[in-house]
Amino acid sequence: MAKRPKRLTLLSIGAGIAILTLILGIFLGPSLTVRGVPISIILTFLQDEPARQAYWSGDKQALHARLQELKIEEEIKAFYRPQIPDEIQLDQHIHQIFYDTTGYVGKAYWVNSQDILTLRDRQFEKWYPLAHKAGVVTNSLFENGTHYVIGPDGTIAPYQEIAKLFPIPVLQQLIEVQSTEVLPRGKAS
Repeated sequence: MAKRPKRLTLLSIGAGIAILTLILGIFLGPSLTVRGVPISIILTFLQDEPARQAYWSGDKQALHARLQELKIEEEIKAFYRPQIPDEIQLDQHIHQIFYDTTGYVGKAYWVNSQDILTLRDRQFEKWYPLAHKAGVVTNSLFENGTHYVIGPDGTIAPYQEIAKLFPIPVLQQLIEVQSTEVLPRGKAS
């Protein structure tokens, strides 16, 4: 029996792998993911020069902007929506995938010590500037997923405790009162 040339054997194996990959892609393609990203989206990304350049250069902001333009976030959400119907959990899951694959952290999230994205307290972002302007707090810090505020006397407390004492309507009233107060003038001699 004659031996097949090594090159022909390698070509046959390569062709077989290519055909098997194509068949698997056809049948599993819609549900196949790599690191949580559907194959169809990876192919869209690979075909887009600006997205590839932003990814390989490490420009997270440009990459995120380009992925938004390509509507990739919406596509991934559509892919996962049947499994994760809650929109807040779905958004967090998608952003976790973005963080794991690109390092990008959206403004609504922070990364905890286990590298898991956690939703920021959006109410704090509304409350703090008002509390600062009203003079209720002088500074803030964020540790272990909790916002702390520093009072004028240096006292540090979780912002939620202080926000109960000074809700946004009260802060707005304090600011209004402060802006209408007229400081007494010294007497002329």
